Amino acid sequence: MRAALILVLIAGCASGTVAGADDAREADAAAGDPDAAAAIDASTSTPDAATDAAACANTPCDIYSQCGCTAATPVCDLDPNNLPTGATACRVDQFGGGEATLCTRSTTCLAGHSCVGGRCRTFCQDDATCPGEGGLCILTVTTGSTTIPGVTMCTTDCAPPSTTNATCPAGWACHVYSDQATSRFLTDCNAPPASGGGVGAACTGNPSCAPGLDCVNLTPGGMQCRPTCLCPGGNCAAGTCAGGTGSCRPFSTPVIIGGAQYGACF
Repeated sequence: MRAALILVLIAGCASGTVAGADDAREADAAAGDPDAAAAIDASTSTPDAATDAAACANTPCDIYSQCGCTAATPVCDLDPNNLPTGATACRVDQFGGGEATLCTRSTTCLAGHSCVGGRCRTFCQDDATCPGEGGLCILTVTTGSTTIPGVTMCTTDCAPPSTTNATCPAGWACHVYSDQATSRFLTDCNAPPASGGGVGAACTGNPSCAPGLDCVNLTPGGMQCRPTCLCPGGNCAAGTCAGGTGSCRPFSTPVIIGGAQYGACF
């Protein structure tokens, strides 16, 4: 039997939605706090008058080098009132959230991060600026149907076989993906399905599956959520699978991330 990962993360096309002015208001309204959103949006959309623009590649500040802001509003982020243009603005950091932090507004996130897709994500210019072997600098960011120019973010380095990952938000799943443009494998975190997604469940992609499982195409069997296993020394036969889930087997195209090879239990 053969298994193959079916969800492909394509460089330049993968995207998240920025929690900008409108998005933050929508999220806060759902939580019953629309007024707080308006106050936060006002503080994040106004560049600091004392910004030292001359020292930066961009004005009023640069999201990658984090230059151009002052102690009062020390974090450079996307301007929530001008997202389609890629404009920047200085803001406060109210929580210091990293990639494992859920958010509805960017002020939850620490410097070098922004609230995208409901969690803090890391800005990047190349793979070297993304933590871990599974982190690749390939995510573009959209607002509505518009791709924000000049902005890329990291995927999250995490351990796919584990049901808990310190680099993912609590309860989220770590999955294996493929960057089709470069034929590289990577990892990233997804919110778990609202229900189902257990071993053997039908799936249409990794987000259909619970933590510790990936959506694979079995022949025969079709697309199912199956446990992801680590192949010690590249030997999947030596991998460990929970009782009743089968044996650890390699994918038809070896999935290797940072020297570690992964397979699926079936």
